[in-house]
Amino acid sequence: MVTQQPPKASHPSERFQDDLVEGISLRSKEAELKYKVVQDKDGKNYAQGQRLQTEKIVLVNRRLQCPEYKEMEVQCGAILEELDPVDKESVEASSEFLEFLHRVVPTMEEELELSLNSLAVFDAYDPLWDDQDETCELTHHVGQEGLLDLEIVSVAWNATGATLACSYGRLDTLGWCDISGPVCCWSLFRTQSGSAAPDTTIRVNGFCMCLAFHPTKPGVLAGGTYNGELLIWDTASSELDPLVASSSIDDYFHREAIQAVEWIPADVSGNADAFLLATVSGDGKVLIWDARENDLSFPSRGFMLLGSKRRALGGCSLSFSPLDPWLFVVGCETGGVMRAFRPPPGASMGKPQGQYAWKPSAVMLLDQLAANSRLQLQHHVEDHCRSSGAKEITAEVVFTSKPDPMVIFPPPKTTDLEPHAGPVTVATFSPFHRKLLLTGSTDGAVRLYDVLQQRAIVTFYPPTKHLSTCAVASASWSSARPCVFAVAMEMGGVFIYDLLHSKQEPALQLPLPGSQAQKVTSVAFNPKQRGLLAVGSDSGRVAVFRLPFKLSDQQKGEMREISQLMSSSNKQ
Repeated sequence: MVTQQPPKASHPSERFQDDLVEGISLRSKEAELKYKVVQDKDGKNYAQGQRLQTEKIVLVNRRLQCPEYKEMEVQCGAILEELDPVDKESVEASSEFLEFLHRVVPTMEEELELSLNSLAVFDAYDPLWDDQDETCELTHHVGQEGLLDLEIVSVAWNATGATLACSYGRLDTLGWCDISGPVCCWSLFRTQSGSAAPDTTIRVNGFCMCLAFHPTKPGVLAGGTYNGELLIWDTASSELDPLVASSSIDDYFHREAIQAVEWIPADVSGNADAFLLATVSGDGKVLIWDARENDLSFPSRGFMLLGSKRRALGGCSLSFSPLDPWLFVVGCETGGVMRAFRPPPGASMGKPQGQYAWKPSAVMLLDQLAANSRLQLQHHVEDHCRSSGAKEITAEVVFTSKPDPMVIFPPPKTTDLEPHAGPVTVATFSPFHRKLLLTGSTDGAVRLYDVLQQRAIVTFYPPTKHLSTCAVASASWSSARPCVFAVAMEMGGVFIYDLLHSKQEPALQLPLPGSQAQKVTSVAFNPKQRGLLAVGSDSGRVAVFRLPFKLSDQQKGEMREISQLMSSSNKQ
């Protein structure tokens, strides 16, 4: 049997064969332009008829500033091994240490010698200020309308220097007071500063002889009245009656007009906002009040001013050193200037033992007395409690028992400075030096004292036409310049003294609005705004002046001048 085999598959390459084909020649042809080429003004070509236009591109700039923060954690483990203690004696005796000293000491001695004979880096530098104004400008002239026959008695600035307060009254009032003078406050630097109407008006029974704002609370204002009352207001309160506390009139309080009121630190080592009030009156008492403990129901401490033959001396002015709050000076009606010290608070001796419960307010009064006076007051108060049946003794009970004023208000340790020939109307410490005191009197003399020396350092006599018009009404230290102070004459004229300029002649007389002969009653420098001085007068208005630049900006070498002035008193 024969089987037919399938045909064998051929390779694909066997199906191709060589052949000769005639070639074709192709030439490129330039395409036709379907658009027109146009040249613009800048010489650039563009295709007309086939333009493309996109949406307008909007560019927005954003400035971002991001601080970079880096955090790092450090952990210190326990010291695995303690270092050997250093033997000081062996180090000092070592040759390396001695060689180091031998090499370094000559250089150090040379540099120290140079520093003694050289000036500080910026001592010779005198800046050229752009805002130097050599004119004296009246910036404000304010007053309460409708107060006939009333004059400005006292002016005061608050702690921020933005509010000005003044009290209205009559300084020629004698005997019973039948007038009522308000206390007015102006916020001078608000938008409506041109208005003369006060922002706050406080009605007072009688009138205030003196005003003083709290050193750290701008709205708290204290005032001493002609009737002998001490008042505290919160001028920032929205209440109809801003009165916070008031004292009463009693044999153990002030019975005559309060001539001066001042805020003093309660404790130099305690709260910076804790302040007491100090007042002086013509009855010869200097009283310390603590409004934190009570509503001025009673003073927390007091002193009687005694002269010769143990007679009380009426006080006209009072000032505590701002840098030494235990030191104070009182100007008297007799012309005397008394330097005194109030003892700092000591450790309490504890409550008296017995059947009566002494409360802390009463114990505080006992702790301020000497041992003999303490025991005398304790027996007197306990005898009063036996007759009245009281079992608890508070400060109010102590005053109700009517003790001897000389026991509860002992005289302070005093030293008499060189006296004036008339009542001392002003006494004020320098805010830059704890011992420098400025006084003024009705005898026309203005004096500078080193309170540790009896004799006055310098005596000034402001220019006046007649001796009958030479009484000094008020004076104030500049808060910006240690050598500058202002003196107001009772019968007209405000003079600015600059100790760098002259120790006898005033550097400037203020151009008072109206007549120069008007009676000036009070002056006060702004504690914050450089060169602002408030002047109150019998016209019932307060004028605020901006002093020239040279009297407002601290000059080079002022504290050196004050130090030389004080050292000259020690050589006398």
